[in-house]
Amino acid sequence: MQHKYIKDIFARTDIQQFREFLVRGLALDELDNRTYGERLENESANMVKRIKRIAKDNDELDEIYSEFSGATSEYIQVFLEIGMKIGARLLFQLLYENE
Repeated sequence: MQHKYIKDIFARTDIQQFREFLVRGLALDELDNRTYGERLENESANMVKRIKRIAKDNDELDEIYSEFSGATSEYIQVFLEIGMKIGARLLFQLLYENE
């Protein structure tokens, strides 16, 4: 008897799949095989270009970068805390809750 669904479960067992499900409630169509560095670099390139077009001079460019960096930093902190809480909750469920 074939148990293809077991292979399907393991195929979906990926941190990107899990993230997508938690954030959007959807399965991820395709995994992104780029490194974290590549993903960050590629996705920030357009924002950097836009900021440089908007800024009137270097002082304003520094101010925009600073504001954007502050907002991004806060998002990182909040979502890291959320991720840590989710991880702890999942660990608790795995260790202590019955099926």
